Amino acid sequence: MNSTSSNILRYALIFLILVSIGVLTWQHFGMERKLRIDANSAHQFIAVDDRTQGGKSVAHLSKVNDAMVMKCKIAKSEYQWPYCQIRIQLTKMPSGMDLSHFDDIDFNLSRSGPGPEKVRVYLNNFEAYSKINDSSTLKVNELLLDTKGADMASSHIPLNLFRVASWWVEYKNIPLIDTDMQVDNVPIIEISTPGFAPEGEHEITFKYIEFHGKWLSLTQVLLGIVSAWLTFGVAWLGFEIFQYRQRLSQERSQRSELEVINRVLEIQAEVLSNQAQIDPLTGALNRAGLNNLLSKKWPGEIPKDAQLSILFADLDHFKRINDTHGHAVGDEVLQQFAQLVKSKIRKSDGFVRWGGEEFLVACPEMPHDLAVKLAENIRDSAEKSSWPHSIAVTCSCGVATRNHGEDFNALIERADIALYRAKKGGRNRVEIG
Repeated sequence: MNSTSSNILRYALIFLILVSIGVLTWQHFGMERKLRIDANSAHQFIAVDDRTQGGKSVAHLSKVNDAMVMKCKIAKSEYQWPYCQIRIQLTKMPSGMDLSHFDDIDFNLSRSGPGPEKVRVYLNNFEAYSKINDSSTLKVNELLLDTKGADMASSHIPLNLFRVASWWVEYKNIPLIDTDMQVDNVPIIEISTPGFAPEGEHEITFKYIEFHGKWLSLTQVLLGIVSAWLTFGVAWLGFEIFQYRQRLSQERSQRSELEVINRVLEIQAEVLSNQAQIDPLTGALNRAGLNNLLSKKWPGEIPKDAQLSILFADLDHFKRINDTHGHAVGDEVLQQFAQLVKSKIRKSDGFVRWGGEEFLVACPEMPHDLAVKLAENIRDSAEKSSWPHSIAVTCSCGVATRNHGEDFNALIERADIALYRAKKGGRNRVEIG
């Protein structure tokens, strides 16, 4: 490895080390993303109570300064679980907010009234089984929060403390596989009085909920760093191999330059031989190209049960066209006829200029009746087409379909004999071999 290349790799290594340290530091101390939902947000705030379930509790919601204040009178009735709640409509169902990228939540809310000063917070997720016009079908992710205790003293409450409400699972008869906590499509957040709330006057004051997270998780950052180091290692190894091969090539060249030149000439001859499979005038394959096509389709010998149809097409009285109009016009006719045939055959078929004005179409997996139909289509199209200098051009066709285990040369011979019969029988016709 030369000095310049070595220095470049060293600088790249130092740069990668610094970037890795910088990204890890940024992920730990920065890269913050935040979503704040407060009383001044454009979201819809609604007071909800148990009267829709047959209860008698009454909730009223009003905005006081920078807070939403819900006053609720809990009243006992035949409904067993009286409640009042503030519903925050984030989006219109079925779409919702993806909160799964956040890690922690800050709350600024309080509750007063009889009983413990706790509230239930619901992050309701729209699932595949949820219904647009029925919010009760949303998956209920629940958190019981102490508005005066240690919960509110925490700077951040982890999002993974939310759990799917067991009463909702039982009430909706949710299968076990669907009871995992999901918050990737949340259209509604609810803040509710605690379960079995005592009768009396309750009040919940909501100022804001703030979601905190990282734009990239530590796992994603570490995966990116590992990928970068792996890419760098592979690149370094590749460069070393390249340098080694370059040196080895130079040494071999010095030892035996003539041998290298001869090998290059052999390779070039082989490449040219592989490329010389196209007829330059018509763009059709030549016979070498046909052999290559069949070798790709059936490596080795053609299987005995392989289906193959051969179609020969020969332009009628082509010598007369050349003698009367010249070889340039004859070439135009050949080119137009080649384009006509190409437009009729499949991509899997092989179109070959067999010699002069004679063409062959090899049709793998084509039954006999379709091969005859193709030949008739080509013949009819040639007769009806407009040709240079208004020449009347027709073609004769011979068709043969391979018998079980038949040799390829025998198949070609049958098709060629059929073509001969077509020309002898008056031309501009299709004969079957």
